[in-house]
Amino acid sequence: MVENESNNRELIEDGVVQLRFSDENGAVQDLIAAEVIEVLQGLVEFTSDMAKRGLFGDGHEPEVRVRPAKEGSFILEAVIAWVAENPEAAVGTFITASAAVTQAINVGFKKIRGQEPSNFEYLDNGNVKVQWPGNKVNEVPRPVWDRLNAMKRPTRSALRKLLTPLGDEAQTLEVRDGALGDSTATVLATEPDAVATRADYREVAAEHDDVEETTRTFETEARLQSIDFRPGEKWRVETIAGSRLATMEDGEFMLDLDRGAAIHKDDIFDLEIRENRTTKNERTTTEWAVSRVIRRSRGGDDGSLPPRR
Repeated sequence: MVENESNNRELIEDGVVQLRFSDENGAVQDLIAAEVIEVLQGLVEFTSDMAKRGLFGDGHEPEVRVRPAKEGSFILEAVIAWVAENPEAAVGTFITASAAVTQAINVGFKKIRGQEPSNFEYLDNGNVKVQWPGNKVNEVPRPVWDRLNAMKRPTRSALRKLLTPLGDEAQTLEVRDGALGDSTATVLATEPDAVATRADYREVAAEHDDVEETTRTFETEARLQSIDFRPGEKWRVETIAGSRLATMEDGEFMLDLDRGAAIHKDDIFDLEIRENRTTKNERTTTEWAVSRVIRRSRGGDDGSLPPRR
């Protein structure tokens, strides 16, 4: 990307992302049709994923179109049509939407390999300037960098699809950015903006679970129901917000019960609860553990909890 580029992304024009697949001889004459479909789906999904993180500013997502195929090595050329969706940006442009996409793809490939930057800087325009070993530099919006750095499952899936032919007949993918009016040969004559190999495909195709765990402790009024005195078994805790199964960890409370203390149907307790939330592949499970129990009052038979005093 252009250094010192404004983060408002108003100065963007349409561009071409060229994807060249080749084998050990430097050419692939054809590819499995289903794999080509995967490549295009991957490019669309990756572009959409990055657009949601501000790669193109606040404008609409660009439309991904395909130029007619040319003879020779298997080359796909996708037009990243941003101006059509954001016509106010059609005048005075100095960066192509395809350049933004290829920059993000390049960072994505590096993260697939586990490469770490030698330095990075948060710029005043909201971008992150990332310097890699060998003095290679990328500049992307900070949310895009955060997304690529985390390499969540949707991002990995999009890149896997983009690299699909590398799992079969192709060995190398070269990604180039070009202006909308550039010919295939003109774009092909430039240095690749990003390169991926079969090893990169194998890495991104491997199963990786996204796991995030958070813990919080809170207090609440509750009734204790579905009581189970066996170690490790769960009790049903009924609160104003609803009911949930919870592990009982208050040893003193359990000892009181062993000594004969009774629990009645509508007894009200103050509970200290530890809540563990685990998000795996964007699906969240929640578990409760009761760490402290204080009997507060005998409840009535109307089924409601009294207000906290």
